[in-house]
Amino acid sequence: MAINTRSPHFESVSLSGMSYGILKIYIWTGDKNQDVPTNPQYTLRKSATTPTTGNPRVTFEVSELIRDYLDVEFDGNYIGQGVWVRFELNGYNVSNISIIDYAYTIIAFDGYRYFEEEFAPSPLMITNRKLFVLEDNTLKIPIYTATSPTVRYYVNNQLVSTITYLSSNDSDDQVEYISILNNDKITVTDSSGVKTINIEILEECKYEPKKVTFVNKYGALQDMIFFKKAVEKMNVTKESYKSNILNSSNGYSSSNHVYRDFNVVGKESVTLSSGFLSEEYNEVFKQMMLSEKVWVTNVIDSVEQVLPINVKTSDITYKTSLNDKLVEYTIEFDKSFDTINNIR
Repeated sequence: MAINTRSPHFESVSLSGMSYGILKIYIWTGDKNQDVPTNPQYTLRKSATTPTTGNPRVTFEVSELIRDYLDVEFDGNYIGQGVWVRFELNGYNVSNISIIDYAYTIIAFDGYRYFEEEFAPSPLMITNRKLFVLEDNTLKIPIYTATSPTVRYYVNNQLVSTITYLSSNDSDDQVEYISILNNDKITVTDSSGVKTINIEILEECKYEPKKVTFVNKYGALQDMIFFKKAVEKMNVTKESYKSNILNSSNGYSSSNHVYRDFNVVGKESVTLSSGFLSEEYNEVFKQMMLSEKVWVTNVIDSVEQVLPINVKTSDITYKTSLNDKLVEYTIEFDKSFDTINNIR
């Protein structure tokens, strides 16, 4: 089980005679048991409320506080990025005596749940069960290792490899990114059952594919390949003023600028087309548009360059094979930096 910090998470105690509660929150990375901070990041106090029926209760909502310590990064390396959180909650009576307490430690990710969704733990940290990948190109899939899942790789429906990922106390190892290369199927098995991902390998692309990586609903990095054309454009904003070009003799050079530009800023954007996909990718595009962190990977002289982008497209109509025959999306992204380097 994990905390998804983009959705609310509540810590609560209830007991007869309780006057107030104090919650201590410890947040850290590294070893779950060895690297616990000496002092809590937050100490919260709240008076108990007495409902119409039942015992006094103290409730704390803590997701935003934890999220201050989560900032998912991506530079081409796929690393699990969660934080350990320890809660110590005590309830006190009017005499300042602790009458109830509990403590536990849990991993937290920069993920979320939908409004209508109940928690359903799964070792697979992506939603779609079909992938479209390029031949001879590696695609990464995030899995949650706390349940010690076993991954089986298949080629032509023949089992070729089996790997079991053991649970770990290291925060970086709570998510592992398994590599898919020319496989047509994988299965992920743990105590909850077997999850299967079918893989369709695309052998040839007329256009240069673009890989977009985003933080999905589980707080993990997920890859999406856009197989069709990419269109790039630039928007320029600037200011101008009228300059006096007269010299001391009341003459001027006709090569001088009368109207001069300054504060010239260029912002580039790129529009990517997905190609034809299955309906399961509706959910992938939904999560991409809800993501706060997105990157595109360009290949320059055989070297991969990862650049930050922002999803500019603000609305999407989900497509189905019944209504639309073919499922294909075109998404516009803004590059998350100015064309002229102005980082100081």
